[in-house]
Amino acid sequence: MKKFTLIMAFLLFINLKLTAREKFMLTDFSIELKEITSAPQHVWVNSGYTTVNPQQNTVMSVNEFFSPPYAAKEFNLSVDLKAGSQLIKDTGSFGKGDVGLLYAGGTWFPHKIVRRGTYHHLKEEGLISLGVTSELIPLFGIPGFMLKIKVKNRGDQAIQLNLLPTVNPGNPVCLPLNKWAFGQPKSTKPVAENISAAVWGNEDGKLGLFQENMEPELLPGASSISYVVVMMTAGDGKLPETCNPRELEQASIRAWENRLAKYTRNIPTLESDIDGLQEYYYRSVLSGLVCIWENDAFIVNPYLATAGMDGGGTCSYLWDIAGYVPNMVSLMMDSDIIPIARQMVNIDLEKYYAYAFDGGGVGVRYSYSPNAFTKLVCSIAKFFGPDELLFQSAKKLILNDEKNTTQRDHLVDYGVQHNLLEMRSTGWEHFVASPNAERVWCLDQLAILGEYVNENPDECAAWRDKAKVIKKAIQTELWDDDVQWFISKYPNGYNDCVYTVQVFDVLRTGVCNEAMTDAILDHLRDGAFLGDCGITSISAEDSVHYEILDTDWSGGGAYTGDGPQLASTLYEIDKPDLAWDVLKRHFWMGKRLIYFPQEHYSDRPMVPAHKRANVVSGIAGAEATLFGLIGLQPNYDGHLWINPHPVNEGTVKIRGFGYKGAMFDIELTSDKLVVFRNNELLFKESPKRIRIM
Repeated sequence: MKKFTLIMAFLLFINLKLTAREKFMLTDFSIELKEITSAPQHVWVNSGYTTVNPQQNTVMSVNEFFSPPYAAKEFNLSVDLKAGSQLIKDTGSFGKGDVGLLYAGGTWFPHKIVRRGTYHHLKEEGLISLGVTSELIPLFGIPGFMLKIKVKNRGDQAIQLNLLPTVNPGNPVCLPLNKWAFGQPKSTKPVAENISAAVWGNEDGKLGLFQENMEPELLPGASSISYVVVMMTAGDGKLPETCNPRELEQASIRAWENRLAKYTRNIPTLESDIDGLQEYYYRSVLSGLVCIWENDAFIVNPYLATAGMDGGGTCSYLWDIAGYVPNMVSLMMDSDIIPIARQMVNIDLEKYYAYAFDGGGVGVRYSYSPNAFTKLVCSIAKFFGPDELLFQSAKKLILNDEKNTTQRDHLVDYGVQHNLLEMRSTGWEHFVASPNAERVWCLDQLAILGEYVNENPDECAAWRDKAKVIKKAIQTELWDDDVQWFISKYPNGYNDCVYTVQVFDVLRTGVCNEAMTDAILDHLRDGAFLGDCGITSISAEDSVHYEILDTDWSGGGAYTGDGPQLASTLYEIDKPDLAWDVLKRHFWMGKRLIYFPQEHYSDRPMVPAHKRANVVSGIAGAEATLFGLIGLQPNYDGHLWINPHPVNEGTVKIRGFGYKGAMFDIELTSDKLVVFRNNELLFKESPKRIRIM
């Protein structure tokens, strides 16, 4: 009996340990570097405080790193090995024979990059056989990074090993926080000079090198661990005299573990036997997590950047954050999304579309800002309840559009490309269906949400009436029955027809009648808007406007948020089969990319190397999965509905979707919907739309 009790107690302990496992773990997001098709300049690892780039094909070399306001421009660290009298260089050589340490692959984790190398040569003094593993770890709370280097002696004789780091300090710079916007930081400062044995600096930045256990003696079969740490401070700042690399390593690990625990608290895990879906979902979630920066010096902490892994796109850009993923950023950031949204109000969206780390405005008055901001305000209202300040700000922004003096026939002239899509040719400009159609959606949402915040009923009715007038104007003035598409009208009488992905956004605004919808959706086919690897921003059939170098808006591919957003739109208008067809074309990204980039090609599993390495709208894949495929529908009244769209390919399970303190687990197949709320069975029948809270 006693033995049985002990066994039961042990099983209970194991069960509790399994139950207590965090939903997401760091290993859940690991990926082998050999599997990715990203360019070397897109491979970074960040701590939420520092981001750093390894040198491709090397085991230990490191390139630039950024930790706003500090930028280690043109920086490089390399480490050579000396085994006895034999110098072993780590250059990533493609030559034959003894060309030094050979790169043997690596693994990316959210908190570090592990790289492996080998050296195996018979020399006069005997066999030298070394296995080398490095861990590149960005520091948290301190600008800099660490290399943790493990060397194993695989030979049959003892080796005196020397690790020889070489620092190219480059042009370090300390840029004011308001200078961090879209492009990577630039430095006009001189090359840093050697100040002392392990310190380099110029007037703006100072770099320090710290080393530990650089001359180990390795017996046969033995291993050693060495540390190389680089820190940065201002030109007149003071570097520490010593550091404890083990404490720095643990601080970086804890930062990411805390990030996962906090920012995925309401994001469910996903399991599926559908090829590619699970990987795509996880890397989509990761694409949001890597955009979170944590630094008390920033205007808000946490700070949500539009990109930032490569040091560029660190501004908090309304259109990326809210225009594509309002539900997911609310789910991820929880109530922290509210100060992020309020800071958008502080910069004055009539003047700017983004803010920098210090809260300063970035950009211009963007045509899509009213729509993007309203999406965010509506999402916040559904998840946390209406926010009066945000509602009034959205109201002001929306109604200012209605006062626009460029209006003609109830349509607004939105100007030229820098206020719109930034295509590289004439086309989608001035009087266009989108964002005029978004005015309709915004006014309707303003009226609906207005009822919950006790706005004047007559005002709400007036907003609805205005939306109807604009809707009719778009149908009458901008729809062309001959081409069965929306056209652009210029003030001088010129008209153009662009087969742009932007037209699909009109579908979710309620502007299109059934015939218009059918005509537009007819273009969602292979050889037009669809490719094997996603969608293209301009239809390949549009020979006037289609090109392949400006992938995000002019063809050959698309901005990363657009494909899954299109799938979300199709789910919203009850076209689930077409939505699934669009969504699954992106599943390659989960197997071939670390995190999702600014844009990608639609005809091959590749990414333009000259654009930003990551983008927050990459989380749109998770948004389409949870709020489209699974069909979760939070409402202003605090109720949660589910309108599932099952597929025949297999099963989808999510665990731990958090909404207003409740946790939901859901299983969806073609013939069954199972819903648990707080571990209690709520529903188990054929899929249908039901209220689950």
